Amino acid sequence: MLLLLAAIGVPLTLFWDFAWESTIGVDAFFGPPHAANYAAVALAAAAAIGLACRATRDGVEGVALGPVRAPLGAWVTLWGALAFVAALMFDRWWQASYGLTAGIWHPPQMAKALAYFAVVAGAWMVWIARQDEASGPLAAALAAGALLAMVAVVTVPQTFANRQHSAVFFQLGCATYPLVLAAHCAAGRARVPATAAALSYMLLVALVVWVLPLVPGSPQAGPVYNAREHLLPPPFPLLLVVPALAIDGLVRFAPGRTGRGRVLAEALESGAAFFGLFALVQWSFASFLLSSSADDWFFAGGGREWPFFLRVDPLARNAFWHGVSPALDGASATLAALFAIAASWVGLSLGNALAELKR
Repeated sequence: MLLLLAAIGVPLTLFWDFAWESTIGVDAFFGPPHAANYAAVALAAAAAIGLACRATRDGVEGVALGPVRAPLGAWVTLWGALAFVAALMFDRWWQASYGLTAGIWHPPQMAKALAYFAVVAGAWMVWIARQDEASGPLAAALAAGALLAMVAVVTVPQTFANRQHSAVFFQLGCATYPLVLAAHCAAGRARVPATAAALSYMLLVALVVWVLPLVPGSPQAGPVYNAREHLLPPPFPLLLVVPALAIDGLVRFAPGRTGRGRVLAEALESGAAFFGLFALVQWSFASFLLSSSADDWFFAGGGREWPFFLRVDPLARNAFWHGVSPALDGASATLAALFAIAASWVGLSLGNALAELKR
């Protein structure tokens, strides 16, 4: 269970770090969000080492590395923790050489993102293999929700409500979220595993949306374009539960298919359903988030919550930014649907492989 808690802690502390940088601006190496993030990765590594020690001592099945045996997911988490340490050292050197303004997605940041995903994915794989336990299906769904939250972390600049009518927003969402949902749908043992994962994601992200603004904070650097008195909440979670229900229905409850084309047929249906429903519900919900009706603690909308360093024209705060993020059209919608189908195929293939590996 410690590994699950650590995996959940990774995206939560990263959202905290996003809020800290967007509100306070002074981002020390051992600042509170960073320290909590390091602790989450360290706890995940310690839990994975504990799993390896027990598997080696008891001689249970697992992946052997010399005399040491461990579940596959534990090895993935350990690799992610080691990769994180290397990426952290790389990031320190990069900042010393190129400064703090060397870009958002420079190589060390990409390496850290990969390491974070490995830590969380490893925890998900561990619990996928332990679903025979009473709490196994729920723990696996929470770990899958943490993976979805990690996708939300790395795509947060594109998920402000003002961008949620854009082609890039839908293409990013269709290229990423269906992979996790389809994989958990295929490997999870809950009655509606993809839906359980989507609900877990919504709960985790909503938690930081609701809690972070309760913490006082104000900018400690300049220039200040948006005065702040509390930590910035991230965008409200996406309504992934609607397309997740469709994926569960098509994969778990549709008439059984056999043959080599089964996964491809399920991917075509699931990907198309994800794109159609995601575009339908999120398009309408984005308009609501920009309205005065969403300007409250619950939704953190209304075009009011902005990083202190971001200059936004008053007229653009409650509008869609088609000038910098072109709106979804026929060609970009087709590409988004193809991304969703491809991501669903990868996810279903991965989930089926993990289920077979378990047996």
